[in-house]
Amino acid sequence: MELPADINTDVEFSAGDTTYLPVNPIWGTERGFQSPIEISIAQDGRIFVADSAAQSIFVLDQGGNIVTGFDELRTVTVDGNSVHPIDVDIDTKMNVFFIDGSDKIFCWNQLWNLLGIEAYAFGGIFLTETGEDSFIVSHNESWLTAVNNTNWELVDVTWSNEQSVIDSLLSVRCVFDGQSADTTGDIWYSSGMSSFSGLTTLRDEAMRVFTSDHFHDRILALNMRRSHLIRLSSGEEIWTHDLVFGHTVSGYGTGAGTVNKPVCIDSDDNGNLYYGQTGDFFQIHKIQPVLGGTYPVYPSVFQPGINDIMDLYRFESPRDVTVDNHQSVYVANTMEQEVQVFDNDGQFFMKAGVKSVTVDTSIWIFTGSDSVLTDTFLVVEEKEYLEYPSAVAVDEKGVIYVCDPSSSSIVRFRLSNQLDENLNPIK
Repeated sequence: MELPADINTDVEFSAGDTTYLPVNPIWGTERGFQSPIEISIAQDGRIFVADSAAQSIFVLDQGGNIVTGFDELRTVTVDGNSVHPIDVDIDTKMNVFFIDGSDKIFCWNQLWNLLGIEAYAFGGIFLTETGEDSFIVSHNESWLTAVNNTNWELVDVTWSNEQSVIDSLLSVRCVFDGQSADTTGDIWYSSGMSSFSGLTTLRDEAMRVFTSDHFHDRILALNMRRSHLIRLSSGEEIWTHDLVFGHTVSGYGTGAGTVNKPVCIDSDDNGNLYYGQTGDFFQIHKIQPVLGGTYPVYPSVFQPGINDIMDLYRFESPRDVTVDNHQSVYVANTMEQEVQVFDNDGQFFMKAGVKSVTVDTSIWIFTGSDSVLTDTFLVVEEKEYLEYPSAVAVDEKGVIYVCDPSSSSIVRFRLSNQLDENLNPIK
């Protein structure tokens, strides 16, 4: 069946058709987009779009409407410096983490801003492992040591409502800086030269963020460290967190599970990591955490010659990879103006962003000096929906969202039969 010539045309398709169709309408400049470069979908279904040119993170609902209450993420500045987001992700604590290509990671919390902060812990009395009480003042290394010591118990808190501190907690703040003391364990690299190209949070309660370091050709894990104890206006008392260096997950190489010019990263419900790169040789990787020793090791899951996704020359400068709830993998194959979709085993399923046309033709087949004219069908792909797909995300309904900065837009796709049995979902 022929696809509509105009993306905004509503056409009915029979239930037997299975192809990715563009969803009407395209989200474009009328929403304020200038160069939407990355996209992430939060647990509550809201869509976060990193727009580097607009110096903003736009927040939309499933209908494409701009959501109010996120003004701090528009025209972002930190300490008077402009921030141009290139990636964003949201964890289960409603922390909105994002990066700008430097050695810094920024954070803004949706929950605190929704409810408001009533007070924060200025200091407290801790019961140590020796049974002695000691007063520790916050905002110094002694406080950080005490609140992150599992053998120390905070038994009494001195609260403060100093507005300047509360305002700083509610604002966008830097939670990791390659120039800080939080990288002292990173002895093999010059952390201040890191260039973070992608980040992902785990979908469970694990206190960890993963980021790809384009400069050092590595994936690294950053651990959450308690910082402030705050009391929300609802009366709930919760901890804020900064990030500190944890360990290097994978380093430079050209084989499966190694890193070479990484540009993006994502994770699934089981803690597996997926990352894309533009260097030699394999461009999309999946690595799996295996516990053992001080830190987990991450062997490669996808292997060349076994999983389609590891085929050489399959992709042309892919800029993003994401995974859905069934562990199906979606790759923004940027220079080919398409999205490739794979099942959870890394086997090719289908493309989005292309229109396939079947041509009934005849070809000559030669065998030695003999030849025969044979009727055959050729499938020709037409690229007409995407110009420069830089990022991809998938919601729980299977709708694909693609950032296209060249056209300042987000294009959505959905299977024509609205079913996903062909993707072999994990039960």
